[in-house]
Amino acid sequence: MNGIRKKVSVADLLGVFLRSLLLQASWSFERMQSLGFAFAIEPVLKKLYPEVAEYEARLHRHMEYFNTQPYLASFILGAVVRMEEERTASLHASDDAAGLKSALMAPLGALGDSFFWGALKPLAAAGAVALIMTGYWWAPLLFLAFYNVWHLGLRVAMLFLGYTSGGNAVELMTRFGFMKMAKRFKVITLTILGGIIAMAPDWRPEFQPNATMPVPFLMVLWLAAVLALVAILRRGGSPIKLMLGLAALCLALAYAGVIV
Repeated sequence: MNGIRKKVSVADLLGVFLRSLLLQASWSFERMQSLGFAFAIEPVLKKLYPEVAEYEARLHRHMEYFNTQPYLASFILGAVVRMEEERTASLHASDDAAGLKSALMAPLGALGDSFFWGALKPLAAAGAVALIMTGYWWAPLLFLAFYNVWHLGLRVAMLFLGYTSGGNAVELMTRFGFMKMAKRFKVITLTILGGIIAMAPDWRPEFQPNATMPVPFLMVLWLAAVLALVAILRRGGSPIKLMLGLAALCLALAYAGVIV
């Protein structure tokens, strides 16, 4: 924005970031994440368009269909903020953010799912499981710290990169190299899983039967429990409710002295 006085400050961008954490707080069946997108960008629009009528018109423009990977949405938010700022400075006044959002949201959605869901989260989970099996009780806390430092840090960085680059996806890929990182994370995850499998015969879980039971009987019992859970899930059961139910069952059995 050479020669143009900036209207959006670092504090404004950080405000957009904080609001973007609620991107999925309200969904629309027709327009998906549009409510969250408009909520995130609303304070900047109010600052850029002091005229109420123009502000409301621009906010309404951002209520159109929007759906992408929620973490990578910050890159698009930064680019749209830049576009709106240039628009108020009479640069690219005829341009609209709709085309930019439409062009970026599908590719970034696929990229984000592959990296965050397919690489980063499995790595954090595998590391936490390995630590639990070696006796470190704080492994779940490490999982939360590792995953959140990565995803929150990337979301902030991508918001500012989206703003400075104006939505240049090539610069995004060059700067972060998500595909290379995803490959490395998957290799590390598989290595950790190999170690977990090797440790499995020596691992003693916290909950064990209070009475000695034949190994074949226990194997059949656990297999029946797994098949029952799979059947419930295939019939539309809630994974969260199943996890909470299993936790409650284990606590009840421990309290009754069945397992220790």
